[in-house]
Amino acid sequence: MDDTRKQVVVDEIRYWKNHQLLPKEYCDFLLALYTEGEDDSSSEKKAFPLKAWLTSILVMILLALLPISFLVIYFTEISMLMQTGLHLIFLIMTAVGYSYFKKTNSIYVHISIIVFLLLFLIISVYLVKESAQVVSLLHITILFNCLLWILLGVWKKVFYLIASGVIGIVMWLLFIFF
Repeated sequence: MDDTRKQVVVDEIRYWKNHQLLPKEYCDFLLALYTEGEDDSSSEKKAFPLKAWLTSILVMILLALLPISFLVIYFTEISMLMQTGLHLIFLIMTAVGYSYFKKTNSIYVHISIIVFLLLFLIISVYLVKESAQVVSLLHITILFNCLLWILLGVWKKVFYLIASGVIGIVMWLLFIFF
């Protein structure tokens, strides 16, 4: 096979590999076959996986927001306005994480959804408890959050949101009547 034709085939295989049209192992095999083991793309494997590290750090930050949220509410004596502001920042951070993971089509999008909804539950219960101090309003807030999870689950076709909303309502009913 002449060199220009071989280069066209190698470029096409690299295109398939970059756009994930074939599994990476197949592309590596074909590249090794057509380049006779002298493929320079193997240096990509040795490169520092910056994107994977940034994704891991973002996931850890999102997961750390839940205990930080509890820490802010229950173990500090900062004002309610400041606590609410911090939680709004946390919600914005999870929304940014959601948009990033959605854009990259990552499975971690579910972590940002879960963290966002739990943070929203925490801040809404906290605000109702501190401002109204009426138990029935607190129950309505919890029920609202569970219904929100179910509606989002039905809308986005995410089973775990539907299941957690139903379980939350059942636990709420058990708490009310028993």
